[in-house]
Amino acid sequence: MTGYGRKETGEAGSGFSIEIRSLNNRYLDVQVKAPRGLAALEPRVKKAVQDRFSRGRFEVAITRNGNQEKAGRLAVDEERVGQYIGILRDLKTRFGLAGDVDLSMVAGFRELIAISEVKEDADALWQVLSEGLAAALEELDRMRAQEGAVLAQDITARLETVAGAVQAIRSQAPATVENARKRMADALSRLLNEQPDPVRLAQEMAILAERTDVTEELTRLGSHLGQFRSLLNEPAREAVGRKLDFLLQEMGREVNTIASKAMDARISLDVVNVKAELEKIREQVQNIE
Repeated sequence: MTGYGRKETGEAGSGFSIEIRSLNNRYLDVQVKAPRGLAALEPRVKKAVQDRFSRGRFEVAITRNGNQEKAGRLAVDEERVGQYIGILRDLKTRFGLAGDVDLSMVAGFRELIAISEVKEDADALWQVLSEGLAAALEELDRMRAQEGAVLAQDITARLETVAGAVQAIRSQAPATVENARKRMADALSRLLNEQPDPVRLAQEMAILAERTDVTEELTRLGSHLGQFRSLLNEPAREAVGRKLDFLLQEMGREVNTIASKAMDARISLDVVNVKAELEKIREQVQNIE
């Protein structure tokens, strides 16, 4: 789900600004953008997000307040300077070159002077950063919760549509089986051009009834709908998105079985409507934690 959180932490001029954005994603993906001096803290930042959320793409941007990025210290590679001077003097002697090897000449070789980074105490930095990170995550979570409430309302309305279609299928199912029996009896009568054997006909009818009866599928589908509602209405104690995904898969299987067994145009139409609603619910569930 989408969300945004921002927090400044630490003292003025020596703290951090933290911004976190979350986008819809089926899996958990955490991206951290921070100054080079905070690179050692990136694993801790990612873990803080992973400990709290299980889905979504999170973009965490951390900046230092003020101009407090450590500039580093200039250092001279004395060993390499000596090598350069030796090489230049050797060239002068071998080829009879004029001029002296002086400071201005050596200073032209920029690789002889490097910037050594100033190491900072990672634990001390984390103590300041983690407080702001937790506050920004809390703000983001509140925004996600508000969006989740809206999603829950939409999904609940669609579940009611599905439940209505399931009830319509349930009421039509007995007539569907009976109609199938009549069609089979008429077909056998025409083929035999006489009254079919009652025992044989009863056996065939029993097989047909078993193949066209969708009572078990409807019962399981109703159970899945009830479990789905329960999970949707539970207090947000744990991530339920993957459980809802699983229930949607199971409902899809039951609906497909009903479609293959029922030989009735009205039931086929209801099945199409159920599939359409389940697909819309699936799209919404991808965004639920």
